Amino acid sequence: MNLGDQRDLFEIPEGISYLNCAYMGPQLRGAREIGERAVSRKSRPWELTPGDFFAEAEEARGLFARLVGGDADGVAIVPSVSYGMAVASNNVAVGEGEKILVLEYQFPSNVYPWRELAVERKAEIVTVPRPADHDWTTAVLDALDESVAVATLPNCHWTDGSLVDLVRVGKRAREVGAALVVDAIQSLGALPFDIAEVRPDILVAGA
Repeated sequence: MNLGDQRDLFEIPEGISYLNCAYMGPQLRGAREIGERAVSRKSRPWELTPGDFFAEAEEARGLFARLVGGDADGVAIVPSVSYGMAVASNNVAVGEGEKILVLEYQFPSNVYPWRELAVERKAEIVTVPRPADHDWTTAVLDALDESVAVATLPNCHWTDGSLVDLVRVGKRAREVGAALVVDAIQSLGALPFDIAEVRPDILVAGA
């Protein structure tokens, strides 16, 4: 699918090719304008009504639900992925001696809360090493057995974009009774994601 030239949507001058979007993507002109409007509204707080605190949040929840094939009632708005992962780590069942599955060099916001949980519950962090062939899916499936309480994984690795087939991993997690927590910040919106197919216990992403 060819999207054509999208330069006019951004403030990127001719002669500049910016590719480091994994670090910090350029903001859309439209997003900047929305932010400016939001800030200016706070200069006139007497114009804000109680409904203003809820209507746009509900719209955002509905849009996100549509993106992943879920329902708005299942969507919570949180400040960041690290916050969402902290919530996730406090709401999954992990017992003493059970395992928490992560990928090698996984993004820190999806590692640190699980390390803390492992210490608290006397559980074990199991780090799946990077496979030489970049086939994370097979490596995860090989490590995902009945001793695993939770697999907390991305859809694609943040360092190189190598993929994890979350549909297959989700099926295996259900077979062994493990929870599946998905950090989709690197891929959601760029890659298809269907809640009904992956069936994660918790899905976290940034907007």
